[in-house]
Amino acid sequence: MTRHLNLIAAVLFSTGLLAQDAVKDQVVAALSTGNSKDLAAHFIANIDLTVKETTGVYSKAQAGADPSQVLQRQPPVGHAIEHSGVSKSGDKYFIGILHTHGPFRTTFFLKKTDTSFQVKQLRIEDSKNDF
Repeated sequence: MTRHLNLIAAVLFSTGLLAQDAVKDQVVAALSTGNSKDLAAHFIANIDLTVKETTGVYSKAQAGADPSQVLQRQPPVGHAIEHSGVSKSGDKYFIGILHTHGPFRTTFFLKKTDTSFQVKQLRIEDSKNDF
């Protein structure tokens, strides 16, 4: 009986990780192509957003417009995750480089909601050449 419970727990845990990885991959793809609509589809209802020097908490609809301004002016040619980890609150975070005419540092946090993982915080900042 214990082995069956352990097996079920392992399957549920790995299914959650796969869902998290799928969302991470979709966010990276949206950043890589500059598709702010696909990016915003993964935002929570009110997201903590930093785009260059502008920071605030925005509704999902408002937040979708801010990255698009940067992504349209400086179309991306790729995005690479350089580091990932887990915050003290259990959210998974990813730090990467968005390649445009010059590099931008990106950071996003995935939060587990009732049904999926969603982006709770996104930062697109000038790179300080720290990678």
